[in-house]
Amino acid sequence: MQFTKDLLSELKDSGKSICIHSKKISKTLYKHPPNSFPKYSTRSYYFWRTNKRPIPLEIILKIMKKDKFDSINIEHFSISGGNKIIPPNEKKVEFSYLLGLILGDGCISHSKKELNRNSYCIRIAFKSKKDTIDTKKLVKTLFNSESSYYYSQGCYSLSLYSKPLALILNKKYEIPIGLKYDSIKVPNFINKQSTQNIRAFLKGVFDSDGNIYKHRNKKAVQLRQKSKTFLIGLRELFQKIGVQFNEPYYDKANNSWVLWSSKKELVDNFIKQIIKFKVRRARSSVWIERQPSKDLV
Repeated sequence: MQFTKDLLSELKDSGKSICIHSKKISKTLYKHPPNSFPKYSTRSYYFWRTNKRPIPLEIILKIMKKDKFDSINIEHFSISGGNKIIPPNEKKVEFSYLLGLILGDGCISHSKKELNRNSYCIRIAFKSKKDTIDTKKLVKTLFNSESSYYYSQGCYSLSLYSKPLALILNKKYEIPIGLKYDSIKVPNFINKQSTQNIRAFLKGVFDSDGNIYKHRNKKAVQLRQKSKTFLIGLRELFQKIGVQFNEPYYDKANNSWVLWSSKKELVDNFIKQIIKFKVRRARSSVWIERQPSKDLV
């Protein structure tokens, strides 16, 4: 995946250095002698040059500035040479779906324990153990990263500890760090994606934060959020795929905003476009298809 110099500059913080596998930078190192990087050993330099070890982010940025690279392709991220993380692939509908899950009922948390120890965690809540396990497998397939889950207070919580991925989701895909429910919005890049990616994103949001239920003997669909801006963005995405919701309204009793409809034509179209949409895991013949909860009809 291509990363710009500006975006990579935003991935720096006070904790352990993010390291990068990039064949382009490894080849470029042949033009830079080892003494160009006095903080590092000659041994490290030769491992970088042969692409056997990841290169610290500060070295990457230094080379990009000196050689005037605006962007580079990155194969993997890691922290101090640890487990390799595959960068997000924006073209995969599975990634769009996962973004929807995170924005629907997930968050990115950050805890700073010591000067050189920062912990970043991506968390998503689920009602079903099966949905949790399916998403755990999806995370492994998308990023080559292990996640864990536990059950507490009536729901399952899936946790993925990854500083590079958390910072990328924050800086590139505009997912806030912390419990900032009122500040979330639809990532700009989603608006430029294919219809399939848009449907996958909307399905992810709905699977984590929406429901279909009986309202006066009719089916009704709703998505509820603290952020009006987010729901307006979702409404615009729905319009792109032909699902015409009215403007979201404020539910004072629950202090939240709601995108809602009981119109038969809209609900039937919603079921066809979103509920029945199948998100296939990358490199797998298994389909991720949530089973409706008991309040779905």
